[in-house]
Amino acid sequence: MKADYIRPFIAAALEVLRVDFGVEQVERGQLSIEANHYTTEDVTTLIGIAGDVEGTAMYGTSFTTARRMVQAVTGNLPPVFDEMAESAFAEFANVVSGRASVLFEQSGIHCNISPPTVVIGRGTLISNVKLERLIVPLRTPLGDIQLATAIRAAGNSSPS
Repeated sequence: MKADYIRPFIAAALEVLRVDFGVEQVERGQLSIEANHYTTEDVTTLIGIAGDVEGTAMYGTSFTTARRMVQAVTGNLPPVFDEMAESAFAEFANVVSGRASVLFEQSGIHCNISPPTVVIGRGTLISNVKLERLIVPLRTPLGDIQLATAIRAAGNSSPS
């Protein structure tokens, strides 16, 4: 697995948080590698990646952070995690992944993204079949967001 494959997602996430959510201050946590196949956040959005690179981008956060994301956009904090909070976090992941695919294209790597899939609840098994996840925590005033990628060069069956 190449660390280069997560950089476009980090850059895109920082841009989307700044432009769409008004977040100027984001602290990047330490990059880590994880072989764990379980979700660790309250809500996780999955985006498939296909083309010259293939795999999955995963975005995880707490119910509270997803609600705060709605508040950043609408001015109203939902009293509970609801469809609007779910949709807001799914759209965040979708826009970040779309922007990351543009950054890949600019570096000569063609890829497409799938529509987002949202998983609610911690502890759901999500296997990336022989791919470890590169994880970068993003700490924002809205709350923490976990960005994870499990991506490899297309046609490469090894996890490098």
